[in-house]
Amino acid sequence: MDIKQRLRSPAVWAAFTGALGLVLEAFGVFRRLGIDSAAFDTAVGAVCAALTAFGILNNPTDRENF
Repeated sequence: MDIKQRLRSPAVWAAFTGALGLVLEAFGVFRRLGIDSAAFDTAVGAVCAALTAFGILNNPTDRENF
C-alpha cells in the first residue's frame, strides 16, 4: 500500500491525533494550560488511547470492512 493512500485514511489521522494527545498529556501540556483535573486527565488518556487503538487495528487497504 502506498503512503499516500494511508494518509487519506481517517483511521490513520485518528491514530495520529490519539498519539499526539497522549504525548501532550505525558509532557504535562494540559496542566500548563491550566487544565489540572484528574478526571479530565483520565478522560483525555482514555479517548487518546481509543483513537490510537482504532487506527492501529484498522485495515486501510479494505475500505468496506474494519
